Amino acid sequence: MGIGPVGAGALIAVLAAGLWASLYLGPNASVSRRVILPFVLRVAFPMAVLLGVPLLVVGQVVDLEDRLWQALIAGGVIATGWLATAVFGEIERATRKAERTRDFHKALYAEVLNTLEAIWGKGEAEAQGQALLERMEEEPDFVPFIPREHHDRVFVAQLDDIDVLPRQTIDAVVAYYSQVAAIAALVEDMRGDRFQHLSQPRRIAMVADYLDLRRRTFVMGKSVLRLIHAYAEGGPAKAEALAKTLSSPGADPSGPAYRDKG
Repeated sequence: MGIGPVGAGALIAVLAAGLWASLYLGPNASVSRRVILPFVLRVAFPMAVLLGVPLLVVGQVVDLEDRLWQALIAGGVIATGWLATAVFGEIERATRKAERTRDFHKALYAEVLNTLEAIWGKGEAEAQGQALLERMEEEPDFVPFIPREHHDRVFVAQLDDIDVLPRQTIDAVVAYYSQVAAIAALVEDMRGDRFQHLSQPRRIAMVADYLDLRRRTFVMGKSVLRLIHAYAEGGPAKAEALAKTLSSPGADPSGPAYRDKG
């Protein structure tokens, strides 16, 4: 006894709903789509057209052996098993990558936060820098001592795994650490003998560039912190939305967008 058109329609609807749920509901839905949809479009559908449709047509004309149908069913079961293995394998890889990304973000967040405290403090760095420039103008023979700075140890140690960073944060992270490297290079120049023998106006210009570089690094670091926080709280979508609203690197670091330490 057949299930009839209504029963068949209901069964198809249930199967379709189950397929939709597996592809669009749950934390691993995107991973399932990444595996299942290409399989359906590139394997299952072509095979159905090339093999399934001709067999159905032939089956309407002649009786096909039961062994053929059994072989087709067995092939379907094997394909389903392969697909299930691929889906769960991809979910496991995605989970491991998410964990590595989260750990990398946490480490970078801590390092960047510590660096911002070092180069900007509680906001007094700008006043201190201005006082330094004024002293250099008043005392032509005064040469400031500029300490070395190392604010990229975590980043350098994890550089081989930088590919785990999502596109929503990697650009900001790389740009920020490029600024950190530029500060370190400029510090080395100002600690050299050549700097000691420059005229005071040229030394003042270099120190002014150094202070401005630290200021811009602070602004970019705040952007990195906000992006990492947004990614942790709301995933790629929230970080993507925030990335579109962030101010340019030349924005005022004393503005309201940068007062929050997180």
